[in-house]
Amino acid sequence: MQIAIVAPSPVPFCIGGAEKLWWGLQEEINQNTPHQAELIKLPSPERNFADLIGSYWQFSRLDLSHFDLVISGKYPSWMVDHPNHICYMLHRLRGLYDTYHFTGFPEQFNSKQTEIQRLQKQFKRSKRSDLVEVFAQLEKLRSQQNLPTEVTQFPGAFSREIIHYFDGIGLDPKAIRKYAAISHNVANRQDYFPKGSSIDVIYPPSSLRRFEQGESEYFFTISRLDSAKRVRLLVEAMRFVQSNVQLKIAGIGPDKSLLKELAGDDDRIEFLGFVNDEDVIQLYANAIAVPYLPYDEDYGLVVIEAMMSGKPVLTTIDAGGPNEFVINGETGYSVSPEPAALAERLDYFYQHRAETKQMGLAGRKLVETITWESTVARLLSEPPTKPMVNGTQKRQKITIAVTFSVFPPRGGGQSRVFHLYKHLANYFDIEFVSITGFDQVPFEGEIAENVREIRIPKSTKHQQQEQEIEKEVRVPITDVVMPDLVWLTPEYIEALKTSIESSDIVIACHPYLYPAIRSITNKPLWYEAQDVEIDLKSKILPDNSTSRKILDSIRKVEIECCDASRLIMTCSRNDADLLNKIYGIDLKKTIEVPNGVDTEAIRFISQEKRRSTKSKLGLENSFTAFFLGSWHEPNLKAVESILKMADALPDVNFLIVGSVGWAFQDKKHPTNIGFMGEVDEETKSIVLEIADVALNPVTFGSGTNLKMLEYFAAGIPVISTPAGIRGLGVEHGKHCIVAEVEQFGDAIGKLRSETSEAKLARIEAAKDLVQQTYDWRVIAERFMSAVTAFE
Repeated sequence: MQIAIVAPSPVPFCIGGAEKLWWGLQEEINQNTPHQAELIKLPSPERNFADLIGSYWQFSRLDLSHFDLVISGKYPSWMVDHPNHICYMLHRLRGLYDTYHFTGFPEQFNSKQTEIQRLQKQFKRSKRSDLVEVFAQLEKLRSQQNLPTEVTQFPGAFSREIIHYFDGIGLDPKAIRKYAAISHNVANRQDYFPKGSSIDVIYPPSSLRRFEQGESEYFFTISRLDSAKRVRLLVEAMRFVQSNVQLKIAGIGPDKSLLKELAGDDDRIEFLGFVNDEDVIQLYANAIAVPYLPYDEDYGLVVIEAMMSGKPVLTTIDAGGPNEFVINGETGYSVSPEPAALAERLDYFYQHRAETKQMGLAGRKLVETITWESTVARLLSEPPTKPMVNGTQKRQKITIAVTFSVFPPRGGGQSRVFHLYKHLANYFDIEFVSITGFDQVPFEGEIAENVREIRIPKSTKHQQQEQEIEKEVRVPITDVVMPDLVWLTPEYIEALKTSIESSDIVIACHPYLYPAIRSITNKPLWYEAQDVEIDLKSKILPDNSTSRKILDSIRKVEIECCDASRLIMTCSRNDADLLNKIYGIDLKKTIEVPNGVDTEAIRFISQEKRRSTKSKLGLENSFTAFFLGSWHEPNLKAVESILKMADALPDVNFLIVGSVGWAFQDKKHPTNIGFMGEVDEETKSIVLEIADVALNPVTFGSGTNLKMLEYFAAGIPVISTPAGIRGLGVEHGKHCIVAEVEQFGDAIGKLRSETSEAKLARIEAAKDLVQQTYDWRVIAERFMSAVTAFE
């Protein structure tokens, strides 16, 4: 196709987010698609009433019939008349729409002048065929002498009425083939889109060509220096910041002198002026965090750039678009727009660097799918063709009830559900309703494209009763007591009910929220069986009367969930067979959905790179064995086995990464074992880069071991027990070394004496297995094929 991207050119000209968006679209279409695009911009001053009318007039006359498709996104460019027109909206003229109420002017314009009354009648007809006459009458009206000032006042009631009329014609459903918006904030604004229209929210990426992560040295923000961006609020906040930390502010604008005067002699604040892209990349890379405080921003590319650089963002609760990405305590903070509140969070970032870094990495995970490739692909796709609901087209929606928070994904269970449903969001709208710790804050927002999470903390009473039971059982029992205790958190039941009302399918992630689901709805139910719960929990719970009652409850809820579900997703064929053996479930309604990894997010380390890194760190003569695990009973037993190994292998360094280590840090252990606890992704990548072997000495459990796939994807030689490779299709010798725990010492010795060629063959085979079978994208596609055949 020949595509015209049509846009206004600001007068006076300046480069902003809109310009970067048009350039990015044009480059992606021309370089990476079979189509050709041209960016067509017309000077569009809006200094007064006459300028504004003239800008709308010139776009309404623009003939682009020699193009196959027109893309517009900002007033007045959508006045172009073309049979194949996509509106990718940034915003309307905000001063005459969502911020007009700040002017204090009336919404309706009343006049006794015949010419104005005639025009207002034509406005109500809203016909494109009237445009030539309307523009002529407006020009005639403007040329009149002694015209009341309120007629040409801008902003004003009459100019507002005119622009609403023009936009109504330009954005009429008969004139626009597809509507899209750069954020939910834009999509949800009143009067921005015709009622009943389907709006595809497509987040655009940054125009920066790369992102880096450096040190944490200062706070950095980049912005146009004007009142709407509220840089003044940030400068005022620095008066309350106790830390001796620099704030670097990049950007130019009319408020520069005022802001410098406000900063006074505070030498911590540095105004950088215009900064080129290369310097911006480095400024982001070495920031502690990025404060960004606009009022009701449409989107906020600064937030995307900060998070892509692995930096958390500080924003305000009235910032608009940024709050679609800033999750309190997880990807940054959103606070009241008050200097003292902002200062308190800036000090917190400065004083808690490790936590701040973790938030930045969670932010990067949240925005990593926002790319030019996906933006253009979605923008050029056909509009949705799903059934109409109240006049609006919609995709099918799935509600997933889950007993833990989903984002950011840290443990294996979180990683599974986040990545699996993130890829299924190519086919469905996904909404998690999660119940979490009573000390967590409620949350509702998008955690990936077309994926939302509603997070409800347990009530105090719920938490207290859970703790009482836990005293008797002496192991964590949050999930298994949920069938009885979830009713003590009525807010969760209400949130689940609200979500299910607009859903087509409900999924029970684990069986424990099945009673809550069935109390609400009889809609189609799918069961995601991550484990065979009765088998797993019977090996974890101690043998006492309370545990036996819990096991009876587990058995009851698991079989009821299996029986009621139209479809059961199991991690392996072994799990499906075990469910059949225990409960007699129909194997025809099971679909294998194995654990997987995001192969693009895990860096493959070649043997040469591993040797080079070890040499740089002075570790070339050491041998390091690595184990990754969460605080989970099979992993606890595995670490106990490693403690015995370490005594017998004093020349091997053992590194234990993950929350499983917390159970052993205060206990006596061999000096050649290091417990690192939970670490961020960057630290884990470094450990993976220096490890010579990854161990998986688990001896029981159901489902499949996610850690095996991470090991394989990273290019590390692996030694595993037979239990550790269950359900993965792994072959001893071909993909890894398989041995019983008691033989791990001999297996490590064999691995150390192997040739590089033998190791490489096994590493390459394991990597191919993961990429071809266990990449989340592949798993989601195969599941959808199975569902289609199933139905």
